[in-house]
Amino acid sequence: MKTKLLIPIFLFFFLATSISAQDYAAAVKVSSLGFSGEVIRSFGEQFNVRAGFAFFSISLDGGGGTEDYTYTADAKLSSFSALVDYFPFGGIFRISGGALVNLNNATTILTPTKTYTIGNDEYTPEKLGNLDAKIDFDPVAPYIGIGWGNPTAGVSGLSVTFDIGTMYQGAPSVDLTAKGLLEPSASQDQEDLITSNLDWFKWYPIISLGLNYKF
Repeated sequence: MKTKLLIPIFLFFFLATSISAQDYAAAVKVSSLGFSGEVIRSFGEQFNVRAGFAFFSISLDGGGGTEDYTYTADAKLSSFSALVDYFPFGGIFRISGGALVNLNNATTILTPTKTYTIGNDEYTPEKLGNLDAKIDFDPVAPYIGIGWGNPTAGVSGLSVTFDIGTMYQGAPSVDLTAKGLLEPSASQDQEDLITSNLDWFKWYPIISLGLNYKF
């Protein structure tokens, strides 16, 4: 519910601040968050406000007849951002801060492909079942970073922008589900172990490069 409320708030924020804008711009970027777009408005010579979105998805399939299992992994990146840029020296160098609505998540499905015989018992893939894992993060992630380029400065036209920073997305939330004989693998202990192994991923690095257009 909080995430659904934040998205229209960001949209209202942009519309409310852009109605009387004299210096504003738009940007398209490629970043570690995916493909993104932004709208920017200036508030004097030292401050800009940005609102944007980013998305990307990828699917991987592995395993096969020579493996003990097959897997399907999906990673979906989706986020909305509201950022403030401060230009301390009045040039192109900026310090940025704000927050993102972080909808990034990943899912994996593991399916056994071999039949195992232990003693007189036979365990087929159907009996073994499958194991599903879903990983997501805090829905609101604070951001801090630095960058180069002031898209609202100067005359109308194109310019280059670059950002490097990080968002704090918190410890991952891991949800395991399983069917068949693999069901005990989806235990709280296993979820806690995976969460512990991914603890370093609390801070997500963000690097972006793009083009601005000042109107």
